[in-house]
Formats: sequence, C-alpha cells, structure tokens
Amino acid sequence: MFRTRLLILIAAFATIVLAPAAARADDPWGDVDCKAHPNDPQCTVVVIDPGSGGGGGDGDGGGSLTCKLGGEVVPCYSEAWGWLGSDGCYYGKDGGGFLPEQWYIRLCYDPASGNMNFEGTVFLDDPPLTLAILAQRAVSQLKMPRPVIATNPGLDSPQVVHVPVWWWVQPGLWKTHTATASLPGITITARAEPTKITWYAGDGSSTVCRGPGTPWTGSASPLSKSDCSHTYTTTSREASGGKFTLRAVVIWHITWAGGGFSGTEPPATTADQASIEVTESLPVITG
Repeated sequence: MFRTRLLILIAAFATIVLAPAAARADDPWGDVDCKAHPNDPQCTVVVIDPGSGGGGGDGDGGGSLTCKLGGEVVPCYSEAWGWLGSDGCYYGKDGGGFLPEQWYIRLCYDPASGNMNFEGTVFLDDPPLTLAILAQRAVSQLKMPRPVIATNPGLDSPQVVHVPVWWWVQPGLWKTHTATASLPGITITARAEPTKITWYAGDGSSTVCRGPGTPWTGSASPLSKSDCSHTYTTTSREASGGKFTLRAVVIWHITWAGGGFSGTEPPATTADQASIEVTESLPVITG
C-alpha cells in the first residue's frame, strides 16, 4: 500500500535524496560499508524529477526521472532489474507474476564482479523509491470534477417543510477518471472512482447517496421522493441569514497500477455548497 510517508512533492524541479538505511554490511557500494556509513556519498540515491510537463487529468504526466547512485547516473527502472530503491538495490517482479503483492525480487550491485546479484525475495511495506515517485506523479495528475448542486425545488426557490426535496449533481461526474505517468518501458495509471456523496442538509442532518442522484422531471409528483432526497422538518428562519448551507461532498477512491504493481492512496474529496431557504407552507384561503 502506498503510504503518505513516501509522498513526493512534484514541483517544477525537485531533487529527492535518501540514504540507504536498509543497506547491509555485506552489500556495499564500491568499497564503502553503507550500513556503517549510510551518509557516505557512494551510498546516496538522488532522484531528479522534472515534474509533470504540463500534463493533466485523463492524460500523461511527462518528463523522465533521472537517478544517480554515488554521483553516477543509473537506470531508475529496468525491465531486467526492476525499480531502484533508496538503498541502491533494484526491486522487481518475476516474469510469471507469481510473487504476491508487496513481495519483490531484490538485486544489488556487486562491485567485485560488476554484476547484479540476486539477494532473494523481500517484503516491502512501501513500493521502491522510484516506483513510489512515478505512482505519486500519476496520482498528482488526476483531475476530479467538483460537483455542481442541483435541487428540486430549485435553489432560487424556497424549500418547504415536510415536502421532499430532490438532490443531484451532474451525471457526467459519476465515472472513473484516469491519469498516467511513464518511464521507458512502463506506464503507471492512476484512477479516481467516485464511491458516494454525503449531503449535509444544513439542519444538522446528513444523507449518503451511492450515486449522483436523479434529476427531477415534470412527470414526477412534487411530493415524491428520489434515490437521493431529504425532507426538512424545520425552517431556516433561525439560521444565519435565514438560510441553511447545503453541502455535497464526493468521496473518491484512489488507486494506481502498472507493470504488475498496484497501490491505494488515501481517499480524496471534491465539494460544492449552496444557500437555501426553508419555509413553512402557507394556507391558501379561497372564497
């Protein structure tokens, strides 16, 4: 699971430096014991991220990452080795896709032979550094629309106590929105899926709807309820300005996946609000 403590701020030009705290004494870079001397320049991973390149939601976050290990440029990602980690080793998956989620093949450079040595399979709480950065870049490109509140009776008309009011937002909001970020040979896709809308009526109550709501049409009875409606029992006379504040908050489920890897981000929200007046019905006197 992608944790917030690995959050990488995507800026116009950002440099991230991490010391390999997990490096082992028998796995040095060059002739340095990285476990004993984690701050040695030969044990430092530097990732330069030029940013999204102006990409947007439902599009691609461009701009390639540059990775350095001990001051030398190395691949951030390799189809053969996997993703560069903060300890200078690479973490990848098996070709058959048998490794469970969060388990990786660890390959580390051996300065004596000049080869990448197999270090076994390991479980990681978080994705390798460069995968985490690319996934966060894809997530940062997501553009989730703000809901636009619509009601019946309309927002410009007083609501009436004991008469159901219909709530809805634009139906086009209720779909999965995507964005991508790529390195040569692999693309990470982030997805934002709406899961629910919480409507705060302004009278102290709230209603959870699992969809955008149904727009009212003239064929519906004024006293009927919808799949997302509310009936006020008190007026807004005592509220600030004589009106309630109606709020609609959409909860988005955020995930990312690509190249056999996947993760989940904390939920995101978008919201809208409007002021509404709620009155008592007035008797009609005839005769």
